[in-house]
Amino acid sequence: MLSTSQSQAIEELKYNDSLGVSLIFQIDKFLQEQYKSNSKYYDIASIDLNNDGILEHILRRKTCDIQKNLCSHIIIAEKADRILLLSKIRAHKLMIDSKASYGIKNLLAFRNNENEYNYDIYMWSPKENMYIMSKQRTED
Repeated sequence: MLSTSQSQAIEELKYNDSLGVSLIFQIDKFLQEQYKSNSKYYDIASIDLNNDGILEHILRRKTCDIQKNLCSHIIIAEKADRILLLSKIRAHKLMIDSKASYGIKNLLAFRNNENEYNYDIYMWSPKENMYIMSKQRTED
């Protein structure tokens, strides 16, 4: 866990979780339909974003250099026999906030490698049924 100056606990993602064969099959089907790709090109982090005991997954292309580029982070959830897109966020690094909106943890998208206090906050929107940017935070 890391913490910012306001004692806001944030959690780093752990990529390359091992996933079951059926979940990989579902993710591959989703990636093929949406992006003409498959899971072998992605690092995958699994985390329970809403404390329901079911893991959501964050995918980031293996070839994206987070030190030099903003990378696309695809946030997905399992729903019965399909995968739901929760959001797609471009950032150097994506982290999990200890704070939640509507019972779902906020995401912090770091877009500046030189200032760890410069990030966007993505919150769950029940109206949009996905994560949306709520505000930008910048400190010098």
